[in-house]
Amino acid sequence: MKITRFSSALALGSVLLFNACQRPATKLQTGGIIVKEGFIDCFQAGLQAAGKDVWCEASAVLNDGNYISMANDKDMPSTDASIFYWAYAETGVFGSKPTYVTQNLFKTAQKYEDFALTPDRKVAFLTTAFDRVKEGSTEWDSYNALLYWPVNGGSPQSIQPKAVHLATGEKFSIGLRNALSKALRSTEFPDGMPYFKVEGFAATNNKLFFGIREEGKKYDDFKYKAKVLTVSYRFENDSLVAGTDFQTLADIDIAALEPSLPKPLALSCIEFDAKRNIFWVLTSMESETQLNSAYLWWATEAELKSGKLHLVKDRATGQPLKFTHKAEDLTTVGSNRLFVIHDDDRNRTKIGDQTRQPHQAAYTIVEF
Repeated sequence: MKITRFSSALALGSVLLFNACQRPATKLQTGGIIVKEGFIDCFQAGLQAAGKDVWCEASAVLNDGNYISMANDKDMPSTDASIFYWAYAETGVFGSKPTYVTQNLFKTAQKYEDFALTPDRKVAFLTTAFDRVKEGSTEWDSYNALLYWPVNGGSPQSIQPKAVHLATGEKFSIGLRNALSKALRSTEFPDGMPYFKVEGFAATNNKLFFGIREEGKKYDDFKYKAKVLTVSYRFENDSLVAGTDFQTLADIDIAALEPSLPKPLALSCIEFDAKRNIFWVLTSMESETQLNSAYLWWATEAELKSGKLHLVKDRATGQPLKFTHKAEDLTTVGSNRLFVIHDDDRNRTKIGDQTRQPHQAAYTIVEF
């Protein structure tokens, strides 16, 4: 596979417009193909903190029509937030270096996992993992935040994000974490799930969707999952108001859907594609004994509810379209392409004859 620089990686050229009169399956069941992959320079090479390399562990990506933004799930050793962006145009022109945002709320929230847009593309979201909480203390509240802001065409530096609040006096979204925990309660945990990790987030016109990758007793005692929770929402005076109807929409058994795939695969992204009226889902695995791998799926909301996903096949081979990286998030670029960002942790993964360096993250572009 040819290695491309990020500045030219999204040179989309002419693309076929999606025929909105056809059902989503008509186009997507023919499969997709990987047309580009490479490494992105998230920051300058050789950046260190406390004498150790700083790694780019890119976990979220968003194309808002003007900018491509990404988030690192680790803190930056500076006054910058873990969010950076490039100006974007249909011609695929990008600056050679990203710009980091500096807004205080972006800087203080921690461990970002997924961006999303409302279907009208007027509001953007960014969620953290919600995987850390300290009883009797607010010390880890910053790991529990759902942020949102209006998309107005201006630079990301000019936006003023807000956090979703379910309780009075919150700085972040710890009340939302409590609601998600209760929605995940089980026979084993009747008062709520003690530990869980949000790795996917999506929004339709009136619902928010949370993709759960892990749940269990604690961070080292959990089960991998592909579970989706929902709650209704609305806006009042430019502030998001979440409903009280938190519920589990789907608890998908990936192994049962496709027994031939490696195990355990768990959800790492969910995105709503308003043009096709479907959800994209990424599942990935991370193993010390096996190489990272990930797969792409799609489903309507009704199919999600029934536990059904369509596995995207390689258009050339008919086999499952496989990423040899830990795919973390995706965003649409153009009418028939998806941009997938990977978080390979601190592994020096390869693409062709290129080896990932600490300041880089891998990406893939899939075309339908």
